[in-house]
Amino acid sequence: MAKYKLLSVDSDAKTKKGRKYGYLTGILYLAPATEANGQDNLCPMATDECRRACLYGAGMAGVFPSIKRHRIGKTLEYLERPAAFKAKLIADIHDLIGEAKTIGLTPAVRLNGTSDQPKLARELAAEFPTIQFYDYTKIPRPWKRTRPNYHVTVSFSGSNLAECMAALKHRVNVAVVFNGELPDTWHGYQVINGDASDLRFADPIGVIVGLTSKGPAKMMAAGGFIQIGG
Repeated sequence: MAKYKLLSVDSDAKTKKGRKYGYLTGILYLAPATEANGQDNLCPMATDECRRACLYGAGMAGVFPSIKRHRIGKTLEYLERPAAFKAKLIADIHDLIGEAKTIGLTPAVRLNGTSDQPKLARELAAEFPTIQFYDYTKIPRPWKRTRPNYHVTVSFSGSNLAECMAALKHRVNVAVVFNGELPDTWHGYQVINGDASDLRFADPIGVIVGLTSKGPAKMMAAGGFIQIGG
């Protein structure tokens, strides 16, 4: 396996699932919202609920404090030394492409694992036009930011229903977190199982990507960010 400086590859259960569909996914985990320095907000549309439910502290990051420190370090480099950060990220993407080719998989890149910085993703997608990039976002009008190789899924926050409905009308899917079993429909749209893989660009168009509550979200009451399942 290549030695990545910024991307994480095969380090979480969900992106690993892409392997059985033929993809090797590299994901960038930064410190969300204002976690890095208390000022710069990497999730400009974050709500109190999504902050509480964020998977930033879930999994091994909840066990080993060094993981959070590493993510904060990456975020500070992104904010303070953007040129050096971008150079490392480009090198990592080249390494991902090489590793994927060696093992017979197709590379895919998600640059906002725990952040919402579309400018970064769009810039890198433009530099690697044959590589599939994808993200989740809460920033309105995502259809204006997509590229042929940059796919975006809107995340329901509990307070952005109008933006979600607008996205669906513009052929952009919406991800919703549910407690318990996934319902068949949500606001009249079919719900698919988004936990089967993280490959959002492979989803059919015009659907709700249903995700079951995980990590801190499992302790939250349904009704806002967490919707009632089937």
